[in-house]
Parts: sequence; structure tokens; C-alpha cells
Amino acid sequence: MMEIRHLVTFITIVEHEGFTKAAEHLGYAQSTITLHIKALEEEIDYPLFDRIGKRVILTETGKKLLPHAQKMLDLYHMIKEVTAAQGELTGNIVISIGETLLIYRFPPIIEEFKKLHPHVNIEWHQLDSVYYKENLMQGKSDISFMLGTEVHDPNLYSEKLAEEPMMLLYPNSFELQRDIVRSNLLFTERGCGYRTLFEQCIEEYQIGITSNIEFWSIEAVKQSILSGMGISLLPRITVEKELKEEKLSGQQYKQNLATQLLYPKNKWISPQVEAFIEIVRKHAALW
Repeated sequence: MMEIRHLVTFITIVEHEGFTKAAEHLGYAQSTITLHIKALEEEIDYPLFDRIGKRVILTETGKKLLPHAQKMLDLYHMIKEVTAAQGELTGNIVISIGETLLIYRFPPIIEEFKKLHPHVNIEWHQLDSVYYKENLMQGKSDISFMLGTEVHDPNLYSEKLAEEPMMLLYPNSFELQRDIVRSNLLFTERGCGYRTLFEQCIEEYQIGITSNIEFWSIEAVKQSILSGMGISLLPRITVEKELKEEKLSGQQYKQNLATQLLYPKNKWISPQVEAFIEIVRKHAALW
């Protein structure tokens, strides 16, 4: 019968694209990794990897085994959760989330969850707005939280947690009617949901362009607006404090985005993930 540790090794080699990196990730000697795969290949009587130079590529058998191996691993974790000590949640949660939500929405959620469930480890991944579905379906994340246009996908459970007003933001010295004709446009990175909305806003307002400046973070965009560098479109939650203190100016854009919870429809949800989602929903009701 296939051993769980062998399946873990197999999946890790695929995820890390090689025996050496898998060994480093799992803390094994490379010879142990090789023995695990050899045992799997002997059991199914077919090779799982082709070695081409320094690369390892899944054989057709390996490709067919991969989704079943992941299901078996999920089932194993489910059994472990069921047989764990009652009343004390343990284990891991892998969450992919956008920068804005992690900074401006989730600190009190994390604080409450860790107080209630101190033995659950949370691994945070930066949400990839292009490959978020692929990451969820491949099990790289248990759940995702996205701020963007609403997701409608037959393979994903999608729950809107809150409407997020969007603000066209500019320095206090900026006179909208006069200065919007030609402005420095401060963009977030490509693929970001509100970058697309900003591009739409530019066309509607017929904003002239002096130059485009692209930033890797929301905070960098916000600080650049405060310094008078240009204008941008950001979620209101990122600038509540600055608007209240009148450090910058802005007006609400006609279209909102949504904060959403996402996970695969057919995936088993562990007790620790369910507990986390419950706390998120409680806080989201007050957003």
C-alpha cells in the first residue's frame, strides 16, 4: 500500500520542480527522496518522472497519479483532524490574500483567531490575481481573499463579504477641473483589480497623461499622492485616515469592488479553516 510520506515526496517534487529543492523543503537527504520515488514506481510498476538533463518531467503515469495523490493526502489530513484531541484545533492553514486586505481588514481577525486557536499555524501567501484559481485548484492555498470584481466560476465557491468603495485620489493642491487635463498617473502593478478600474476611470474622465508611474505596493502609491506626485484610484479603506485628517483629497468613483472569500467547491474544508472563516464573517458583518 502506498505510504503517505512517499506521496508527500512525490507532490513536493512536482511543486518544487526537482528532487534537490524537494529534499531541501522536506529536510531529507536527496537519497531519501530518490528511495521514496523508487518505492512508488515499484508499487505501480511504471516510472513517474523522466530525467532530461537537470530537469525532471512527469511521465504520463505521473500526470495521472498526481490528482489522486493529492486527494489521498487530503483524505489523510481529514482523518488526522477527526482523530485529533477534542476541543483543541491544531494544524495549518494556507491563505492567499491581497496586500490591501491583509493590512487594512485582517489584523483584528488574525488577533482574535490566534487568541482562540493558538496552536493553528497560518501561512500567508501574496494573492496572484492572475493565477489565484490555479493555486486554489492545485491545493497551494486552502482559501483566498480577493478585492476585485466579483468572481463567478462553477468550480469555485465565492462569497462576497463587503462592498469596497473606490476613490479617485489627488493631492490637496490639485484642482480637479484644471489639473486633471494632464496628470501623472500612479498605477499599481499589472493584474491588480483596481488598476483595471483606474484605466476605465481615465477614459471616462478624459484624463490627460503626463507620465505613468507603476508601483509594487498600495502604500507606495498612497505616499506618492500625499507628496503631490500624481493621482490614482484606490480602495477607500486604504485612505480613511488621510481623508479624515484632510491630508489628501478625493471623490468616490461610481463603481465599487468587492472583498470576496474563495475556495474550491469540492474541496474538504478542515475544522481550522472553518473556524477562521467564521471569524472573518463575524468581522465582515461590521465592515
